[in-house]
Amino acid sequence: MDDNQIIYILNVFNQYEHCFTFEDLSSIAEPGFDSELLKHALLNDSRFILMNKGNSKKKYFIPKRRLFQWFCQLNLRLAQAKKIRLSKHQLAKLMGFLCIHERWDTPSTEVIQFGKQFGFIGTAWTEDQYIFPLAYILSFMSYSLSEVTVKYIIKEISSNTIDVNFSFKHLAQELIQEKFSCFTESECYIIKAREGLLTGKKMTLEWLGIHYGITRERVRQMEFKFWRKLRNPVHAPTFSRALIYNIMSKQGSLMVKTDSPEVLTISFLSKCSRVPYATLSHINLAILGVLPEDTILLKPRRLLLDNIDSVSIINQWESEGRLCLIKRDLQLFAESIVRFCLKRLNKEQKVYLALRTIGKPAHSAKITEVYNSLFPEHPSTEYNLHAVLSLENYGVVWIGIRSTFALKEWGYEHPSETLFNTNKDCRRKV
Repeated sequence: MDDNQIIYILNVFNQYEHCFTFEDLSSIAEPGFDSELLKHALLNDSRFILMNKGNSKKKYFIPKRRLFQWFCQLNLRLAQAKKIRLSKHQLAKLMGFLCIHERWDTPSTEVIQFGKQFGFIGTAWTEDQYIFPLAYILSFMSYSLSEVTVKYIIKEISSNTIDVNFSFKHLAQELIQEKFSCFTESECYIIKAREGLLTGKKMTLEWLGIHYGITRERVRQMEFKFWRKLRNPVHAPTFSRALIYNIMSKQGSLMVKTDSPEVLTISFLSKCSRVPYATLSHINLAILGVLPEDTILLKPRRLLLDNIDSVSIINQWESEGRLCLIKRDLQLFAESIVRFCLKRLNKEQKVYLALRTIGKPAHSAKITEVYNSLFPEHPSTEYNLHAVLSLENYGVVWIGIRSTFALKEWGYEHPSETLFNTNKDCRRKV
């Protein structure tokens, strides 16, 4: 077997729509071919992914091109069904469409890893579940826009080499520049200035009016004209693709720091695609998608007193199924909320949390130690904390033992008499 025949066989299977085995590959080779040479060429061809199936010795291969297309189509179907989570069993069942003769009991690790690299899929906080951030974003778009967006992505990426080094962010920037060229110079300048894409700061109507020597109302009309043009099906898919590519470049992350240079671009693209976008400046995060009201931290003190750690907050969100964030994003979001809430607590509330962390009655010295570990930026002395504990706010109670305090929620009450007086009364009775 010469090199040309090997290249021909691999090219044929690169267009294959399903998984295949080495036996399938060798079936079209000439009699007497060098099987080891063909196998070596297949294993070293970056266009294919090796898929191991559990304990089976049989090895499956699939073209990256086809797997990329399958993930795109899967996210589109999930978006249209308004379903952004799948269990391992459900995902394994769907993978059956990639394999003609076999069924998968669990998803292929290699397929999951490929999907994670491009943001198609992410690990959910709940065990044995996967989350689909691109499906979530597509679900906010109109039916037609989501379909056209995915169609163009498949066409655009299939013509390139699909690997982890592919620059989706660069492609997104090219699309934005290309589409802006379809508008007038004044429209482009006004929109870029208004959205902060020029200097990193959003310009006011008044500033732009002075710059152009026109009224604020005229600037507003030009801005409105741009957004009206954007509703044209010719323009909208370009910006929606740019948004998806930005998310893919972040491996499915729907969060961005508000001091990041890309935050205004994400904000603009989400506006173009009509995808909800929330800026939480108090925790330096911006998030794509819908957020429940209580995650916007309207009552941070009450929230933290009910949930002392990020895990408790996440478990509450997950039980209600109200957030669509991959595991690392969800953890960062919850930790940011906890840090923000801790900063806003008064000293009495901080003392309560220190005692609650200990979980049992404790001496003021121990409470001070835990307090300072929880709030290292604002340490305190035992003398000061003892004075705060003695106020007995937020359910803190002195239990009758010197400098020892507990919480009412543990079943403790402030004694009507001191321990000394109680013992004295007992001796008199005896």
